[in-house]
Amino acid sequence: MKIIAVANQKGGCGKTTTAINLAASLGKKEQRVLLLDLDPQGHASLGFGVYSDDARDLYDVFTGEAKLEDIIVPNAYAGVDVVPATMTLAAAEHLPVRSDERDRQLEIHLAGIRSRYDYAVIDCPPSMGLLSLNALMVADLVLIPVEMSLFGLNGIDYMYETIARLSERHGRGIPIRVMPTLVDSRTRLCRQFLHEVGERFADDVSSVMVQFTVRLKEAVRQGVPIIAYDPTSTAAVQYLRLADELMSTLPDQPLTDAGQERAARLTAMKRAFEEARARLHGGDARQHVVLRLFGYASRNVQIAGDFNGWTPDRDVITRIVGEDVEKILTLASGEYQYRYIVDGVWQEDPSNPDQVPNDSGGFNSVLQVEEQHEEMEV
Repeated sequence: MKIIAVANQKGGCGKTTTAINLAASLGKKEQRVLLLDLDPQGHASLGFGVYSDDARDLYDVFTGEAKLEDIIVPNAYAGVDVVPATMTLAAAEHLPVRSDERDRQLEIHLAGIRSRYDYAVIDCPPSMGLLSLNALMVADLVLIPVEMSLFGLNGIDYMYETIARLSERHGRGIPIRVMPTLVDSRTRLCRQFLHEVGERFADDVSSVMVQFTVRLKEAVRQGVPIIAYDPTSTAAVQYLRLADELMSTLPDQPLTDAGQERAARLTAMKRAFEEARARLHGGDARQHVVLRLFGYASRNVQIAGDFNGWTPDRDVITRIVGEDVEKILTLASGEYQYRYIVDGVWQEDPSNPDQVPNDSGGFNSVLQVEEQHEEMEV
């Protein structure tokens, strides 16, 4: 079982909405999912329509009055079981626990049910107390939703520091993904915050962002995830893409020693090939290539391809020219595959008919860079 902790000490950033819809999206992809509601407000439980003031929660488990498997609400949604929360859970912060076991309570109780699920999604409370520390300690990945505001960005550095201290104390690395939420890319201010997120958190930023839409609030009111309430909405598509990204980030099986050796060999071969190609073209024979999307200036546009490790906008300069968006790349001659990410949705270049199928069932656009080529507009 892979465990994803959805955490941010700031409220109102879309944390619970993300936990609900990520769990449902994983379930829709035929994964066995356990959603653990660790927020005493019980909003994740409410979002799946299973909230009850009388429900037993993790407080009963931590005090030994119930077993974890006894409090699970089965089939809250297709493929998703829920561990509910009530206000009683707030008292767990003050339980008398041995200091060496204080942040391992959840790990101890999860041990007996790990084989029953493919993924666990934990909705953490908006504070860094006992419950959040337990979630971070057991997590295989921490997903940090961040709203597009100064307050939203301000607390993430503290999250990083906390995770780094836990990693150092317990000798295990905890990967982080930062995901922009409540995105309204029509505003210049939001685009500025998106740019800052990309610069400050670099490779930790998810390729998916979730746009602001009232449909998410309507879905919560109905006690269902967005993929059930409005499966064709932009937010539904974005959460399904998030599930795909995290499933690929957290593979079911680690690489064997032979697999790691092969991966290292392939990396070395690729590096040697690139160096040889650079020598063939007289050193670093790179040139500027300009790709233009017409009429997209009001939208958030990123580009990713095999030239930048499929990391959106890495090593790319963006320029707004009137109503158009320009992406400026620095490339050696050769053939490259790429895709745009427009408002968080991956797509091929609508102006480039040169495309090849990809492994996701869609198409990658193909860019040919010729020698001595100065500029190209697509």
